[in-house]
Amino acid sequence: MNYMKSFFSNFREFYNEINSATLTGAIDVIVVQQEDGSYKCSPFYVRFGKIGVLRSREKIVDIEVNGQPVDLHMKLGHSGDAFFFEEIIEEEPKNTRESAPSPTEDTENGWLSDTYLSSGSDAGSDADIDENSQPNGETKEPNEQKDRKQKIKYKKKIRLSSQQIDDLNLNEGKNEVVFSVTTAYQGTTTCKCYIYLWRYDDQIIISDIDGTITKSDVLGHILPIIGRDWAQSGVANLFTLIKKNGYKIVYLSARAIGQSSSTGDYLKSIRQGDRSLPEGPLLLSPTSMIAALHREVIEKKPEEFKIQCLQDIRDLYPSSRSPFYAGFGNKINDTWAYRAVEIRPSRIFMINHKGELKLELIQNFQSSYTSLSDLVDQMFPPLHSDQTDFSSEYSAFEYWRESIPDIDDGDDLLISLQTKVNLSPKLVNNKNDSIFRKKVK
Repeated sequence: MNYMKSFFSNFREFYNEINSATLTGAIDVIVVQQEDGSYKCSPFYVRFGKIGVLRSREKIVDIEVNGQPVDLHMKLGHSGDAFFFEEIIEEEPKNTRESAPSPTEDTENGWLSDTYLSSGSDAGSDADIDENSQPNGETKEPNEQKDRKQKIKYKKKIRLSSQQIDDLNLNEGKNEVVFSVTTAYQGTTTCKCYIYLWRYDDQIIISDIDGTITKSDVLGHILPIIGRDWAQSGVANLFTLIKKNGYKIVYLSARAIGQSSSTGDYLKSIRQGDRSLPEGPLLLSPTSMIAALHREVIEKKPEEFKIQCLQDIRDLYPSSRSPFYAGFGNKINDTWAYRAVEIRPSRIFMINHKGELKLELIQNFQSSYTSLSDLVDQMFPPLHSDQTDFSSEYSAFEYWRESIPDIDDGDDLLISLQTKVNLSPKLVNNKNDSIFRKKVK
């Protein structure tokens, strides 16, 4: 009976996620503090279901970081996606008819880029941008614009500048962000994600979810709905040990943004003994579930989204070094994605439904999550000196070997060794030390 109750409850949540009218979700954001103290961030992807935001009040999205409201807002389009906006004023010659260029969006693979919107373009109407309105919802007086002869554009942004990130007052590590929209009839609708503040010299471990953390792609979606665990044995312990050695974990999946909440809850629910999966950003496809399924099932190219996503993260770090140390997956597509961001083949681990862990390009290697946990310090060496003692004095060779006795030049042992190697008995005294001269025949 409990299984049936859990099934219907989770199935309703699952249906709401695939239905575009109720699709609501947000993808975690990575912020990297640079060596000079500035910040770079990954895109903000936030989407509200249409039913939850009917007649939204000025379609303004309020933001709270760690429970505190911030002086930063987003605008909401008719499709339910939220964006930051930056006003751009361009000088326009008098008596020139205003043209509305078509907006450009890089929607390839579902990974969007910043877009310029004209106040008279279709995209502008989609985001409900009025010529006299500001991105924060305030309104300009029309008389102020009559004599300006200027063209107002808005840049639709999905990233924040270094100064805007600094104003968020983020804590190092995990920060909770809540996005809320107030509607005329339904009240306030919210969704949340997390911002992870990392350093420029951090090392990242990438992990796929379906078939890598779960035992299979399909059953990994279905069995958690009825409340059954279907995780790979030993994965929680291995990832916890890797995290303790100073590495950052990123969970990457081609699932859609509407599944962000259920996927995050599933990762938190995995417990194996006293171990659970360590915290880390959950990066999903910002497209709908239908588009995500089409890309993975019909086109069979899930690596295209993953490559673009990983390249975007790599660009947050200095170009002189790669932040990615290793990757875990279950398909050759994952290998292609990891190789595209220059992860060494010896650090790309593939696991099958039987729990057999292999290196995709080194077929002689075979292990498991449990066995790899015993070698975690060798495969994933601790990154900080306070986590281990690197002193050679305590290495196995130095600690257990017998010390070498001191030998004088006239020692009988030295003379006997000289005879055995057929060297001249005459010692050649140098200024600093004594050496043997070989007999020349």
